[in-house]
Amino acid sequence: MINTIADVAQKLIAPAKQLANTGIPIHAYVTDLTWLLFLKVANLLGEINQIPAHLSWGVLIKKQGKEQYEYYQKILKELGQHREPYIAGLYAHASTALKNSEQLTSIITTLAAVDVLPIDDLGEVYDTFLEKCTYENDNRLYIAPRSLVDLIVILIQPQLGELIQDPLAGTASFVVAADEYIQVMSDELLDISSTQKNSSPNIIAVEPDLVRQRLALMNCLLHHIDHSQHLPVRWGDSLLSNLQAWPQADVIFSMLVFASTSSSDELENHDASLALLQHIYQTLKPGGRAAVVLPDKVLKAVGPAQQVRSTLLDTCVVQTILRLPYGIFYPHNVLAHLLFFKKGQTAAEKTETVWFYDLRTDKPIFGPYLHLTREHLRPFEMVYGDDPNGQSKRHDEGEGGRWRCFSRDTLAKQNDRLDLCWLQDSNQGINDNLVTGDIWEVLNKTVGDLEDLTDILRVNG
Repeated sequence: MINTIADVAQKLIAPAKQLANTGIPIHAYVTDLTWLLFLKVANLLGEINQIPAHLSWGVLIKKQGKEQYEYYQKILKELGQHREPYIAGLYAHASTALKNSEQLTSIITTLAAVDVLPIDDLGEVYDTFLEKCTYENDNRLYIAPRSLVDLIVILIQPQLGELIQDPLAGTASFVVAADEYIQVMSDELLDISSTQKNSSPNIIAVEPDLVRQRLALMNCLLHHIDHSQHLPVRWGDSLLSNLQAWPQADVIFSMLVFASTSSSDELENHDASLALLQHIYQTLKPGGRAAVVLPDKVLKAVGPAQQVRSTLLDTCVVQTILRLPYGIFYPHNVLAHLLFFKKGQTAAEKTETVWFYDLRTDKPIFGPYLHLTREHLRPFEMVYGDDPNGQSKRHDEGEGGRWRCFSRDTLAKQNDRLDLCWLQDSNQGINDNLVTGDIWEVLNKTVGDLEDLTDILRVNG
């Protein structure tokens, strides 16, 4: 196919840089594009009957100039008051960031790129588009690499019929990946009834940021994820909800590196990522399993953070921790670990040993020009094994290896720190939070200079 999914996604993001120069940030551009994309494909998604005829894409594209711009504003206002929950959720409190009709026309023209693809590919296009947007500066989308999300879901192995939760859903990366995994695995099982195969996974996801929640709804819609009883991703704050109202979960995924907006390496007094970690292990049912990405500072701080880690180790079986590489959350300078654990079936079932894998020491520094892929994660995937609870046979590689096992007693002697590192890093002595940003800042400037030079040569050519 000439127009691949990556090609189309790149075309969708193309106007973002030019609009950014006029003061429209990347998340605002993505939001307006999402509203327009829904209007364009509503008929293909089976949603066209939900949209009043006078608010359609067909009417919008027939108008021009100021009239088109004012009509678009009318669409946003009226659809935000729609009775259908999905549409009302997409357009809740909607207000365009576009400043004139020319900017609106540029996005409408850009959306012609999706015409070459079948509707079933739009979910992947949108996913790819969102991930590309994360590498733009000054964004607030906070999207984790899809390769990492896929790995987590594959290792945890969510099953049809299990209750899955994500208390900080972002743009629904885990919701989409878990749904896809369950559907694929269900198709491979011959003894599942047709009724079960056609049922949607039971997922409860919450996102406190309205911008990301809107994008999450669109992401789910394009992946054909629809729950009859509730929206697949709700707008709200998990920490403000009544914990007793949350049903106990079989599986919890969550990316907590962006729970706190502070870029400081010091833990805040009321750190949201720490509070959400507590929420997660309190919400898990006995025997339930979780995979959570946490910032390094939560895993090494003393005081309340140490108390939370100790409780986690004493009430759950923390079986595996992956030390994640530099730069995978660029442009946000945050270092993180991935924790795998399950809730003990009884009070006596708790952590005895923890396996650590170091994927950071002397590994590449990732960023806008080097993306984390499944191949980078493959060595860890191989040693983790096939058992979702980490019970596959494992072998400690010793002090010179990346794969080690430490006892609970060893952790206790180090204030229950969960960011253990035993390998010597050639970058040791460099501030971890600066090394990635500095390198990519220089490269970004260089690329920008080359693009400017190309424009000059093209004009004078």
